[in-house]
Amino acid sequence: MTFKKYIYVILFCMGGLSACKKDLGNYDYNAINELSTVGGIALDLTAVYGKQFVLKPDLKFTLDAGTDESKYNYEWSYIGPNGLGGTKLFILATTRNLDLKMTIIAGSYQFYYAVTDKSSGVKYRYPFTVKVVNEINEGWMLMCDVSGKARVDMLSLNTSGEFDVISDLLAITGSDLKLDGKPVMAYTYATGLLIGPDQISYGVYFGTDKSTQKVDPNTFKWTKTMSLTYEMFGNIPEGFYADAIKQRSGGASYMIGNQDAYYYDRAQNIYYSAPINYITAEQKGFKVAPFIAGNPQIVSNAHAIFYDITNRRFVKHVGTSATCTTLPDPQEAQKLFSFSTGMDLIYMQWVAFNGGEVFGLLKDPNSTKRFLARFNSGNNAQSYYAEILATDFSNAELYAVSPDLGYIFYSMGGKVYEYDMSLKTSKLMLDMGTQKISFLQFYEFKNTTKYKDSNKLIIGAYDPALPEGQNGNLGIYTVPPVNGDLVAYKRYSGFGKIKSLTYRER
Repeated sequence: MTFKKYIYVILFCMGGLSACKKDLGNYDYNAINELSTVGGIALDLTAVYGKQFVLKPDLKFTLDAGTDESKYNYEWSYIGPNGLGGTKLFILATTRNLDLKMTIIAGSYQFYYAVTDKSSGVKYRYPFTVKVVNEINEGWMLMCDVSGKARVDMLSLNTSGEFDVISDLLAITGSDLKLDGKPVMAYTYATGLLIGPDQISYGVYFGTDKSTQKVDPNTFKWTKTMSLTYEMFGNIPEGFYADAIKQRSGGASYMIGNQDAYYYDRAQNIYYSAPINYITAEQKGFKVAPFIAGNPQIVSNAHAIFYDITNRRFVKHVGTSATCTTLPDPQEAQKLFSFSTGMDLIYMQWVAFNGGEVFGLLKDPNSTKRFLARFNSGNNAQSYYAEILATDFSNAELYAVSPDLGYIFYSMGGKVYEYDMSLKTSKLMLDMGTQKISFLQFYEFKNTTKYKDSNKLIIGAYDPALPEGQNGNLGIYTVPPVNGDLVAYKRYSGFGKIKSLTYRER
């Protein structure tokens, strides 16, 4: 592009207007140092969010080589949203070349490169367009608490196999989803084609205590029809949201909300509609705890275990049934406990340990005693029942079960303990001092062939002394056998307080 700027120096005679007329046409033309061409910057460019964006313009001037940068001022700018519904001009850099990590949210922008000749004061501006695209497509999605409000942060897998920290994923990607309320859950799975106009086959769900929404799994685009309620038929309670969602084999899934359980099987055209927490033989319903236990990989005899908090008992849903069934107690010779426990459930998880078992942590409603009940969810065979004799277990806040070793991990404040049910001993595994633990889990990957780290303990913590929204961290640990100390594997920081997480698989 060629630029032409001239300053005409008009020498007025000192005598008066008539004298000036006599000298009509007697002027000096002083050519200035023009920026004649700008090379190296195409008119339409593409930048990738989170990647380095580098532009090195080739500048041609009329009176000098342009190599003396002290003679010029430079400015890189763009027009973007001002957060109030309008736009404004943002200054990115004041250097000759542009070299920075692209942090502008996805979209198309009008950019400008300006060069000012200090001696003449003339400013030349070169316009071009930059389209910022999002290549965030795999990694950990973290549902965080920031000053009591939900925010999604992310550890995005880059091309080097490392993870980049992304704060406020929805804002960065330009999603129209604005989370309202406190954080509850995040979950992802291959749903199969969902009903509705959005044509989504992979569900990315973000839930608060106000609503549960999904977003486009590739662009994070959101529309009103992406609410979880659009996957539900029948009477939906006001302010409904999901406490838990869990995939079952073949694109089927379970969901718990408002203490009701629902089943969705896309292949059979069975949608979330009437709650399944109902016992036909008793002709009455019940309320369920927010836990769903079952092997997500099993195809034949596919099922899930729920806990009936109304009657304090384990119940089961099998196949595509519209209701649940009670679990019959084993014969006395095999019976370790009654499935009608009479106790409160504080945690439940299916793990692959011992061929696949449900671990239920129970609380005696009349004392501080805690118990562990283990059983095979497929055939109902009981394998363990005993009081948990662990250090300060009655004050535990979070729980997790090692899928290959069967150790029970629990936390309080900034401490993590490991309980060995065979030895009935507990061991302090981690003391994070003044930090507070907000999340504890062994993550259950869907594609277990590709992803091998389901046996690693994930701990989310935060430092109350650091700025809100940046004080959260995530640690991943290897759990050795024979009560060995935790081995730090990975650690990341710069998040909100982690309350839930999910991995966006590819």
